[in-house]
Parts: sequence; C-alpha cells; structure tokens
Amino acid sequence: MEPATLRPAAELHVHLRGAMPPAYFAQLLERHPPARALAQAPERHLAFFRRWPHLAGFLAPDAPAGADLFGFSTFPGFLASYLLSGYFVRTPADFRGLLDAVATDFVAQGLRYAEVTVSVPEYLMQGIPLEAVCEALSEASRRPDIRLRWIVDLVRNFGHDAALDLLRRLLARPPAGWVGVTLGGSEAEFPPGPFRESFELARAHGLGLTVHAGEAAGPESVWEALRELRVDRIGHGVRAVEDPRLVEHLAERGIPLEVCLTGNVKTGVFPSLAAHSLPQLDAAGVAFTLNTDDPTFFATTLAGEFEAARSLGISEQALGDALANVERFAFDRDACRIRFSPLRLC
Repeated sequence: MEPATLRPAAELHVHLRGAMPPAYFAQLLERHPPARALAQAPERHLAFFRRWPHLAGFLAPDAPAGADLFGFSTFPGFLASYLLSGYFVRTPADFRGLLDAVATDFVAQGLRYAEVTVSVPEYLMQGIPLEAVCEALSEASRRPDIRLRWIVDLVRNFGHDAALDLLRRLLARPPAGWVGVTLGGSEAEFPPGPFRESFELARAHGLGLTVHAGEAAGPESVWEALRELRVDRIGHGVRAVEDPRLVEHLAERGIPLEVCLTGNVKTGVFPSLAAHSLPQLDAAGVAFTLNTDDPTFFATTLAGEFEAARSLGISEQALGDALANVERFAFDRDACRIRFSPLRLC
C-alpha cells in the first residue's frame, strides 16, 4: 500500500480553540484588544501568564497584534497560551464564529467526522451563557458538510464540584451532538480520581468517557483514570511505556490511546519525534488513533500526523488499523460511518 493512498478523514482528539485558524484569532484580537480582554482576568491567571516570556507581548500596555501565542516549549507554557487565548472568545457571536471557522477549516482539509473537545468552563468564565454555548454547538452539529460531535472538557483545574455542577446543568438541556466527557488541564496538579462522581453520572447517561492522562503526568495517571473513572479511551497515554505492566494491560483490554505525536514534542513530553513512544506501544499491540490535539498551536494537520508516524517506522498496516480504529472507538459510530479501503477513509 502506497503512503499516499491513506486519506485520514476523521479524528477523535482535537480541541476546539486549539484548532482555531490564525486568521480568526487575528479577528478576535482586533475585536478585543488584549488590554481590554484581560482587564478583568484574575490575578492568579495574570501571574501565570507573566511566567512565560513568549506571552509578554499580550501583557504590554500596547500589546502588538503579532504577539507570540505559540512560543512555548513546555506543557505548562502551552497551557498558559491556551488559557490566554480563551480571553478573546468573549461573546456568543465570537463562539459561533469560532465553531464556523474551525468547521470550515476541517472541511477544507478533507475531514468528514471529528469529535471536538470543548472546554465549556472557559467560555462560561468569559460571560458567555451556557444556553448560548449549547445553541451554537447544536447548530454546528447539524452542518451537512461534516459530522461534528462534542466531548465536553470539564477542565480539572476548576475542581470536581464545579465539574459536577456543570455536568448536571448540561444534562438538563444537552446540546445536539454531545457524545462524551473528558478532563483536560493540569494533569499533575489535578489527578482524575476526585472526578469519579462526575464520570459515573456521565456514564449513567450514555456518554462516552475519555480523560487526558499519561501525557504531562506519568503512568500512574493512566492507572487512576482506568480504575477510578473506568474510561473508554485514554487521551494521550503515551507515557504508559514507563510501566510495562500498564502497556500489557492496555493491549490485553483493547483500551485505545488517542495519540498526538506533534503535540507531545511541542510540549516537551518527548525531546524529539524520534524519541516518541508510539513504536513501542504499537509493537506491544496497544490500539491507537492518530490526532492533531491543538493543530494551530502545534502547526500540524491530520495528514501531517500520519507522515510523522511513518517517519517513526509505523507500518502502513498499522496506520490502516489506526484509521479503522476511529470508527471502532468513536463515541457516535452511526454518525461516523467510516468506510475504510486501501484508497480512502470517508
């Protein structure tokens, strides 16, 4: 099978704001100058932003339009950039525009199905009503040119009580296309165990369960997600190789990893692509999908992730399996309806 015959058209791990086209972010900067957008930011967030030199331009009195959002090299630095970007999505119109810009970009790349992670608490923090968020998500899920499904990130940094409250509010009036929940944010500071009640409630309502683990934190975070939250998939999980017993467990149970190669390098999880653990995980029989995570922040595409995997020596058979795994592990298989052949995934 020639490499060019594999045409990935779906993914399971991509963050909404992480996929924001740069041109749309430029519009938001014009609409909401940094000095105004950050005027009401809590001091703890401003202090976090000040730790990172690449964000200094946004904090200056006359912040330049070309301030560097993407100059991070560590996971905390990336989180700072990502959190800061949320301050510029301030109105329901901004949020609807973000959804439209991202969906249009996906379609241009050839994507036909995407499970998009939406960090709802961060938009509520900017004053966008939950009802407006849900209405916009419902509308975007009905686009005829791409099947968009939503994974709500409860954002571990806000704590379990806030997560449970948000989940209950969403379940009372769920947006169309909502298929799952996850936990993003600071893995090392906020382990998954305390969120057990939220995940049990989500499971009881038929939602798919995934969690970011084994990325910034080690294999113990994956074990905790499996034991305490009983998740269906693991977001990242690439540090599982630090525990051979965990690798064996993942392979035996068929628990898939949502692998994001470029992002793992850009955030310093691995010092280089050549050092990535995917070849070891693949050799051990661990199921995986390939994903972009935050493609704008990491300057990647889904096709680029497959090329990165090839450069690691991942076989065309394994890449074909990764394509098929999207349908196998999607939280809405009926909407996904992926038909894989040697020529196309659509």
